[in-house]
This record gives sequence, C-alpha cells and structure tokens, in this order.
Amino acid sequence: MRRVRVLIVGAALTASTMAVPLVTHAGATTTLDPGVKGCDVLLTAPVGHDCLLPWPNNAFTVASNETSTGRQLAVSSTVDPTNVKGVHVSTTYINRGDGFSPGSVILTYVPNLDLVASHIASSTDIGSSLDLNAPIVLLDTVTGTRIPYFAELDAQTTNTAEQLLLIHPAVALTEAYRYVVVLRDLVDNSGHSIAPLASTTAAWSATSKSSTRLQYISQVLHKDAASVIGSTEPYMAWDFTVASEKSLAGPAVTMHKLAYKWLAKHHLAYHKKMAIPETDYAPVFTVTSSTTINGVRDVHGTFQVPLFLQDTTPFSAMTVDRSGHPVINGTKTWTANFICVLPSTISLSGPALPTVYGHGLLGSATEVEGSSFSVALTHNLAGCATDWVGMSASDVPNVERNLNDMSTFNTQVDHMLQGFVNFQFLGRLINSPAGFASNPAFQNGSGKALFQVGKCTFMGYSQGGIMGGAVSAVSTEWARVILGVPGMDYGGLLLNRSVDWNEFSSIYDKAYTDPVDQQVVLQLGQLLWDRGENDGYAEHLTSNPYPGIRAKQVFIIENYGDHQVANVSAEMLARTIGARNHQPALNPSFFGQTPRTNVPVVVQWGLSKLNQTKAAKAGLVLWDYGTPTPPTTDLAPNGSAYGADPHGDGRGNASLLTQITTFLTTGVIPDVCGGQACQSSTP
Repeated sequence: MRRVRVLIVGAALTASTMAVPLVTHAGATTTLDPGVKGCDVLLTAPVGHDCLLPWPNNAFTVASNETSTGRQLAVSSTVDPTNVKGVHVSTTYINRGDGFSPGSVILTYVPNLDLVASHIASSTDIGSSLDLNAPIVLLDTVTGTRIPYFAELDAQTTNTAEQLLLIHPAVALTEAYRYVVVLRDLVDNSGHSIAPLASTTAAWSATSKSSTRLQYISQVLHKDAASVIGSTEPYMAWDFTVASEKSLAGPAVTMHKLAYKWLAKHHLAYHKKMAIPETDYAPVFTVTSSTTINGVRDVHGTFQVPLFLQDTTPFSAMTVDRSGHPVINGTKTWTANFICVLPSTISLSGPALPTVYGHGLLGSATEVEGSSFSVALTHNLAGCATDWVGMSASDVPNVERNLNDMSTFNTQVDHMLQGFVNFQFLGRLINSPAGFASNPAFQNGSGKALFQVGKCTFMGYSQGGIMGGAVSAVSTEWARVILGVPGMDYGGLLLNRSVDWNEFSSIYDKAYTDPVDQQVVLQLGQLLWDRGENDGYAEHLTSNPYPGIRAKQVFIIENYGDHQVANVSAEMLARTIGARNHQPALNPSFFGQTPRTNVPVVVQWGLSKLNQTKAAKAGLVLWDYGTPTPPTTDLAPNGSAYGADPHGDGRGNASLLTQITTFLTTGVIPDVCGGQACQSSTP
C-alpha cells in the first residue's frame, strides 16, 4: 500500500511515496501491548482527569489481527468525560476505528510549565520545533523523521491548575503510522527544571516489573526514542498509532461505489432509450422553477440519491451491515435540492464553465445566488449548489443536540457522508448529457446547453472549503478544486480559534463545564469528524488517490487574520497536500502602514515557492486585506483589536477572480500581484 511520507529538508516539506510493511508501522508485533483498561498509569493530571491523558495514546487501544494498523481503539465509556447530566460520551462508534486522528491534538498535563523558558515552539515559530534540542519531539517511527508542530497552553481557561499542554502537528500525521511523543528539559514558571515523572523514571531504569504499561514505555524510551533523546532521561514519553485509510475514508469510498452501482441499476431502462452509455447515466431530477433576470438564469429543483441513512430526519444514523459498513437503505431515496445560476446566453467565448459550489457554515444552497458567486457569473462561470447535508441550516437541531451530549455526534457525521454522495450526483448532473443539459431550463433558445457539459469543477468557501477537500478526494466528477478560506481539523484547530464558535460554545460549555473535559471531548469527536472533513482525506487529495479516483489540482485561497477559519489550519492543509505558495507570502506592512506585531518568523513555514506560469498540483495564495495578526493561542480574534473580519473578503477583488478563473480553465494560478505580497483594499 502506498503512503505519503513527510521529509524534512531545511524549512521545506516535500511528499513522496513508499511501501510500508504492516508489522513495522503497526508496532503490534514488536512491542508489548499496553494492557491498560481505560486509564494510563503514566501521568499526574488535574484532579479527576487521570484517564484519557495523555492523548492520543496506544494505552487506549488493543492489539488486533483484523485491522490495517494492528490496533483497535478501546476507549472506555466508563471513564471518559460526562456532561452535566452525568452521561459519559459513548465510544461505540469511536471504537470501530483502528487508530487516532491524523490531526490529533496531543494533550498532556505538565504542572507549572513555562513555555518560553522551556523554548517550546509557538505558532509563530514552527521551524524551531525541529531544532536538535527541541524540548518536545514528535517522532515518526516508520521513517525515523521528526514531525514539525507548535504547542501552547490551553487559553480557554486561565486556571493554571487545569491548563493542558496542547501540541499541534503542523502537517497531518500519516495514516497507519506509529508515533512517539517525548517531553524533555522542561522548565517551570519559577525557573526550575522539571523532574521526570516517577513513572518515566521507573520505565527508564526498568525497575518496575509489575506494570505491563511501564515495561511497554521502557521499550518506547530505549528503542524508539533513543535516537533523539540519547542517554538523558526525559520528563515523559508515550506512543500512538494513526488510523488507516480504510478506517478514515472507508465509509465514504464504499458509499461512492455503491451509489454509482445503484445509479446504473435503477436507471438502465430510462437511459437505454436515450442511447446514453452507462458511464454517463444521470440521476433523475426535476426542475421546479426557472427564472431569468438581468441575464442570469436561476434554476431550482430536486434530484434523487440513494439513501444510506435509516431515515431522512436530521437525527438518523447510517444504515450498516453486520460488519458496520454503510449500505443503501432498500429502495428509499434522498430527495436532494439544487440551485443553479448561470449566464442566460452563450458568450462569444463559448458556454459557461460549470462548478459545484459548497456553501458556508450551517448555510444552504441559496448561497450560490448571493454575492459569494455573483461576480463569478460575469466571468462566464456557472454554479450549482445543494445543501451540505449534516452541516446545513436544516441540521441545526441535531447540532444543538450533539453539543449537549456528544454521544450522538455520529449522526451528524453520517449525514455529512450522505451529503458527499449528494454532491457527487450533482456533479454527474452537470457532466452527463442526460443531466441538466437535456432540460430546456439549462439551454438557450436553440436547445444548446448554456454550460460546458462534462467539464465540472469544484469551488467551496469556508465550510465548503473545510469539507470540500474531503468530497473532492472521493470524487470522480471533477479534477480542479478551489478551496476558499479553508482549513482542517475541526476539533483541534478550528473551533476554539473561530469567532463562530462563540455561539456554539455557549451550549457546549454548559454541557461540558470542565476545561479539560472540553478539550478531551473535542478530540473524541474528531475521531468521527475525520470522516466528514479534510482531516481524514487530505493525504489522498493531490497524490496517492483512492483506487479508481484521480488526483486533484487544488488552489487554496487564504485571507490573513481570518476570524472564522484560522490561518494555522489552512496552512496545515497546504503542507499536507504538498502545496507550494505565492512568495513573498506577506508584507507585514499594509500599504505603508505600521508593521503588524506577532507575525510568524517565517510566514507559511514549510512551503516552497509556487511556479505561477505552469499548471499547479496544489498552490496557496495568501491575500491581505489589512487585518491585524490573530491571537497566537487557541483563542478567537474577538474584539476591536483584531479589526474587521476578512473571512468573506475577495468577492470584489478582480485580481483574485482572475486567479480563480484562470486556474479553473488552465490549472495555472497566475501571479497577479507583480511579484509582491498580495494585498488588496477592495474586499
């Protein structure tokens, strides 16, 4: 099986592929099983939180001969956090996984830790995480390389007795690989060295024979971590295994295959009458309205998609077989909506270039009718949207239910996967001659399609960018992808840093009142959330594609100081998919103004320069609208000090629109900034 390997070369990250023997990356046959049920004996933690820390952790797995990693999650639902009603987070669905999230936030507790005195890499100096004497080491045990990261104390609470140390990988961790975390040479806030934990000392000296866990960690210290820690006893160390491709994307890939088989089977007779080959079969669709105003055709309707859920209510779960794999729910269908906007006439340059459009947070398909896409119409683009099932306005009641009790979070992710199928079928309606092109609502007066049939692309903004890479990674309908102000890793990087979380945390924080619980529960949720957002698919987006699916070309658009989707999250995505960036990436001054503070030492660290004269596999352009630097901790940019939110900026930026249209038509991301950092005073 081919895997992406991250290589550290100076400050740049590159991707390559390699064959990985199962025994090595799983680690199941080369080390003792931790043998700990529910809790880890390693850590002195905040009162009441000795369990599920440190995280992620192979202490919360068991050996398995039936998984791709050799591990199976075994997170106890009797020791994990409870909400205010005393309900533990259910781990039934979580424990189907064979490892942890590729974007896992590494959580541990170090009393009285001084980040600065310990020289721990921050979000503004990621490069220092790879220093030879860095106090935190994140080690890939398969390749022997160290993984870049940044770390912080949880700023969601000011109670130092409860502040967890949060370690964020700067690039998604490789599927099915095993990692070791080492903490060493730490200093407390009184300037004193922090002594190793008693459990570490016992494992280091191998004096304990009574604890299987300590014997296991002794092997981690002396075998896996020896190359980086030498003969100096660290503060603590542990290991974890990342989930496999099958565990992360298996449900979505299975649903994709089943859905297209369903399409061929259920529409065979209809399409034979039209002499349409099987590869061009289109879903049944209905146009419910078509209007033309000021040269814009606006078409509404519905289309039929196989139903994978138990029913069509927002609270339903996935229909599965005895092995837990998704299956189609009999003859039932999901009636998906669509809204398409396109020029009402064919321009001299030809029919419009079509794109499937992904809307923003808990919104709807109507976004394609608004200012987010209206300017694109003037550049001969056509947009079609459907609701992001699972994360649309109609799903708000389920979102609120889940925030009060994360035991039901699987239903939201199940709906997101149904939404993936809906998006694929919308793409097929654009690509197939038997689809939209066959209906007068999408034709000019001479019966010719107003858009380029078979030329579907994808464009998603905000939530549409966060989920857009995932739906694109499993798509057979489009090859070029625009991800506007996107990111990855909802539970680890996005929520706490977003002003959007203010509204939802007012529910969540009342249900899970303890700051440590809040972080742990978000990580439990991320184990499922990976299946519905970029975090679980990025490794396969631009290279190493899933079988039968081609790699995509991707253009990432980032707005400096974004209040809703943190820059650190967009840049993690860029590193993971091997993107190159426009350079210089940022001018600390904005049109001659006073330079901003807290600007990263190297903006967009780890990315190489993009060639903007040739088609790009993946490219990132940072646009600057004059916004101050966001907080350098896990806080949202609330308050006037952070200026106006640039998240929605770019719609009036003619230069950016030129980049968008050029990329969608040619694959090239042109330099429209004259060799300088990209700045615009026009939002």
